[in-house]
Amino acid sequence: MMTLCSEKLSYKTSNIVPMNFQIYHPEDALRPYVKQYYYWEDNTRGVIQLPQSLFALGDQYMVFIQEGEATVKPANHPAYTLPANSIIGHFTCACQLQVKGPVKMVIVQLNVYGCYKLLGLDTPAFTNYYRNLDVTCGDMWANISARIAKVRTPDGIIPVLNNAYRDCLEAGSRSLRQVDEMVDYLVARKGNISLDELAHIFHLSRPTMERIFTSVTGIPPQLFTRMTRFKTALKSLQQLNFPQWQATMSRNLYYNQAMFVKDYLLFNGELPDYFEPVATTIAQMPSGNRQMVAVAS
Repeated sequence: MMTLCSEKLSYKTSNIVPMNFQIYHPEDALRPYVKQYYYWEDNTRGVIQLPQSLFALGDQYMVFIQEGEATVKPANHPAYTLPANSIIGHFTCACQLQVKGPVKMVIVQLNVYGCYKLLGLDTPAFTNYYRNLDVTCGDMWANISARIAKVRTPDGIIPVLNNAYRDCLEAGSRSLRQVDEMVDYLVARKGNISLDELAHIFHLSRPTMERIFTSVTGIPPQLFTRMTRFKTALKSLQQLNFPQWQATMSRNLYYNQAMFVKDYLLFNGELPDYFEPVATTIAQMPSGNRQMVAVAS
């Protein structure tokens, strides 16, 4: 059965043009590899502000651009303009994303190992970068994009995407080699575990554990653990006032204020301004030339 749930957002840009941004859930059979579908349409011309709920730290994204242009500039990588059909590797550092409209695109959020499981791509090869799906995967995704373009309403893209990812899942025979269990365990522990302990729990040597984790997810376990701790801490900071958060972090063996500031600088490109509690979002996107602030999904 297809699960269809959407969150519809419509607000006005600086040119007083309404934006249509919708979030859909994939069918249950595709979880946890496929997390969300996003539909984004905006008639504004020129550089436009991005929706808040778009990119999250540590996930991968397939992007189908029907109209518009998107340019990405990671802090540690030259800028690049995305082709019409692409997959973006993990963002592991601060980055800027500039979009020129009018815009019409579909974005698919995959989990940390979804790209490997569904497409079998060499994920470490394009961290903070992208792959052109039309080149990497032949005509399949170009055909999917063409079918999406013919759909009259945003709701109509859901069965098209569900069928495509279901076919990928049924055709693929790629073993996750316990990496999915490792990821779940790290998330459950909120990143508060040493790599030696993780290797012991899964009966692997540390070098072997690091090798298979990196080959499947595209990022080393040290960095994924760091991301997980950071996202957990950022959520806490959004929900608590600063003195409460300081006290909480001071009791944590694996994380503290100094480590948080260091990670904030890496992932967001600037030092944190401690702020009042706000509603949690999965990402905070920039306007103008500000960096992407990747939060949690």
